[in-house]
Amino acid sequence: MTRTRVSTARASIPASSANLGAGFDVVSIALVSPRIEIELQVAASGIRTIQVDGAYAAEVNTDPNLNAAGKALSAVSEKFGKPEGYVLRMRASIPPKKGLGLSGAEAVGAVLCADRIFKLGLKGWSLIHMAGKAEPSHHMDNVAASALGGFNIVTRNPVSAEQEITTIRPPQDLGIALLIPAIEKRSTEATRQLLPAAVPIHAHIQSMGSIARVSAAFAMCDVNAILETLPWDDIVEPTRADGAVYGRGVDSRFLQDEKKMLFDRFHVAETISGAGPSRALWYSISEDRMQQRKNRTGLIQPAIALVSDRLESLNYKVRKVFLTRPSTKGAIIL
Repeated sequence: MTRTRVSTARASIPASSANLGAGFDVVSIALVSPRIEIELQVAASGIRTIQVDGAYAAEVNTDPNLNAAGKALSAVSEKFGKPEGYVLRMRASIPPKKGLGLSGAEAVGAVLCADRIFKLGLKGWSLIHMAGKAEPSHHMDNVAASALGGFNIVTRNPVSAEQEITTIRPPQDLGIALLIPAIEKRSTEATRQLLPAAVPIHAHIQSMGSIARVSAAFAMCDVNAILETLPWDDIVEPTRADGAVYGRGVDSRFLQDEKKMLFDRFHVAETISGAGPSRALWYSISEDRMQQRKNRTGLIQPAIALVSDRLESLNYKVRKVFLTRPSTKGAIIL
């Protein structure tokens, strides 16, 4: 019996949030929502077409040389000689250029579908490595989260110099509200150029301690320790805030004051998602529900209102709010 060759594959890929306070280029987490769907169909040699629909279709670049999915497929073709031609269709439900890892999700979905069609044997690290070729500087944080799900720690092996990924299952009680403001973000590479080449030793020590405690808290499912430690970063977020990356008027003092208000009033931790400008508000789902029984508003809704009001005071509207949580699953074939 001859097995029919698969010529089309479809995948669902989660958004991600990276950096998470002090964890710049080291940690990331997959999100239950939003997600994108990608369908890859084999076409005649030389045809490379990307078609996009969905909520953010008008904002997605469909040039195969610039779109992350197209760049990932070029890397696959260079290594394996396939696909020689394709039509890629994407449902864009992740806001572009808002720090939610759309490019990483695009690349992961394209490589996963190509692997399904051509049986390339790409799994785990090999799939992530191939998808990462589409990312600026080939950094793997968003790609790892979208591919594997969970909380991911990206490190470089000092012996082999290869990147390695540790994935931890996140606590079920951890909720995340994503606020997507109407702020135009510079490219991720442009925001990286603002960062200092060297930092004071005390800032380095503080960052190392923070990310070590956050990682341990995720491993132990200690939501309180996550909320206490996650928001505080002395290097990347303050530098980018003072460079107006997160909106004019949102300098390091404005951001620090906001984080303190959120934690003191609502036990909610705030981080900038990726390179911004989206805000991630982290909270205990059970604590929010308990508070809802007392006052009907809970904790996260007043926290969302506080951040929204402060942004609107600077003439920035909140375009969208996603109420989500960490995803234990990464990209899947449908």
